[in-house]
Amino acid sequence: MERKFRLLRTRIKKSQKQVMDRIIKEHQADLCLLCGSDTEITREHVIPQWAFEAAPDKQLLSTKNNQYTNYIKATIPACKSCNSDLLGAFEDSLKRMLLSKEPEDISGYDCDFIIWWLQYLGFKLQVMDLRNRFLRYKGKQYVPYLAQIPVAMFWGDIDTTPNDVFRILRKSRRNLTSKWKDKKYNSLMIFKSKNESFSFFHKVNEFIFIQMPQMKIAFFFFFNREFEQHEQAHEECMQIIKHVWESDRES
Repeated sequence: MERKFRLLRTRIKKSQKQVMDRIIKEHQADLCLLCGSDTEITREHVIPQWAFEAAPDKQLLSTKNNQYTNYIKATIPACKSCNSDLLGAFEDSLKRMLLSKEPEDISGYDCDFIIWWLQYLGFKLQVMDLRNRFLRYKGKQYVPYLAQIPVAMFWGDIDTTPNDVFRILRKSRRNLTSKWKDKKYNSLMIFKSKNESFSFFHKVNEFIFIQMPQMKIAFFFFFNREFEQHEQAHEECMQIIKHVWESDRES
């Protein structure tokens, strides 16, 4: 697995400019978002099927336009080699590790893989937003001009520019070229989960939370923040989780 993971990161690094230039110019380009190949293109799930248990009724909500997408339909393009062989080996190893270890037994070496995987999820979500059009804010008036704009252009405040979006995408993909994540260890929270339902939320370029009942584990990760003390990150993480869950109950 280590050899294949190294090869995957090398492919990402070598194709950084090629891939980013292409998808910035042509958001719907049908090329592998990992190596840049345009042959044997398959559909790579944004949230892996094994994580959400391939349940067709589970949905991802975009708070930018209040539209739902079934996880099973939320995909990005990836070539057969990267998707089935390299990513397959990586995720199989990750799953085995998560099933065999309690949260307190997860090592720093394991955290490198977990953080890489969460960063990869974040990148895929960003790509999906770039490829999907805003269409309309569900329940509101249809505006033809807004309908054609990528969801990604609504990530930040009203003054967010396309250059801001593309800069975030480039940085997120570049983060996938390195394995060692020791500076981010305090940014990762690992919880033992008793919840029987899959749960997921994220904020672009800020944080991600995923709870996987089949693994009996949940992760919360700050994408771009580093903390001197893990306790500080944990306190902020819990405030965010509480806010999201309270908002869900009220909606």
